[in-house]
Amino acid sequence: MLFVGISLNLPLSAQDVPPARSLAPGRGADLTMAKCAICHDITHITRAKLSRGEWEDNVRNMVERGAPISASETSLIIDYLSTYYNRDAAAPAAGAGTSAPTTQTRTERLLADNACMGCHAIDAKVVGPSFKEVAARYAQDGTAVDKLTAKIRAGGAGAWGQVPMPAHPQLSADELSQLATWVLRQM
Repeated sequence: MLFVGISLNLPLSAQDVPPARSLAPGRGADLTMAKCAICHDITHITRAKLSRGEWEDNVRNMVERGAPISASETSLIIDYLSTYYNRDAAAPAAGAGTSAPTTQTRTERLLADNACMGCHAIDAKVVGPSFKEVAARYAQDGTAVDKLTAKIRAGGAGAWGQVPMPAHPQLSADELSQLATWVLRQM
């Protein structure tokens, strides 16, 4: 039987479906995003289905290579990955196991989605300076928002040490300004 004029645009396999560009919501998702996205595109996780042991090996390898992940964070990240990206068990249904929805500000979401907290903390040096240190350096600078906006967009190294900060060209002018303004308020 010949079918003429019919076009089906279906994926040939599950491999043809692009991996998700954000993590499944759940306890540890924001921390996992912040720490893993320092070096990896998040699709590195969303396309993977590994056993708990394989996730443990991957996270241990990241820590050995210098990822700024504490022991308590390691445990939470492994629990998250082995719950939501495990080949041996299905991920819980959306909203399962959560007692109340979490509320995040737009700025908190920007910080998490762009892995800012992977390298910075509010009041302690991690890989880069604390947000309080940045705010203090620019406290008397009337052009601080513009300077920080440019720095976040372009990235760079040398102002605070030799570890480079990645560029964030995907952020809109409004998002960049919002982040810069928030950083400057951390004094």
